Amino acid sequence: MATRIPTSLTRKRNELARERQNLKVRLAAVEAELQALDYALRVVSPEWVPPKRIPRHLRKTLLPRGTVAQACLQLLRQREELTTPELAQLIARQHRLTFAGKKAEEDFASGVAMALRRYQRQGIVEVTGENKTTRALRWRLNTGADGRLSIVGKVA
Repeated sequence: MATRIPTSLTRKRNELARERQNLKVRLAAVEAELQALDYALRVVSPEWVPPKRIPRHLRKTLLPRGTVAQACLQLLRQREELTTPELAQLIARQHRLTFAGKKAEEDFASGVAMALRRYQRQGIVEVTGENKTTRALRWRLNTGADGRLSIVGKVA
């Protein structure tokens, strides 16, 4: 006499088997991509070695999402023109941020620059100049002749 196997158990087992197979395929793709990235990193920097430990968490940001971008606009409204490093310093001072080192400060300034570039693509801010030695960009709000904010998006 054969024992009847509940269909819910066999269905669940089949689902898990399919999921396992999909995960194996995905793992193989991730492994191939990691190897390619390792190779590319070694081409750029031959002394580069993959980290022994994988970071447990992504780095926390210093400020809530959108705070840097809003602070950029606020500061550009208050002052005529500012460079990226000036904006980064003012935002850091405004939010009482301290940096562990020069790299952390540069990373923050890079975030400020990225926010400004997004606004530039939207036509909200524009570059007015560049410092020849530091290559720092000078920014201002995109205003018309009447002094009102002029948002002109780029047409693709």
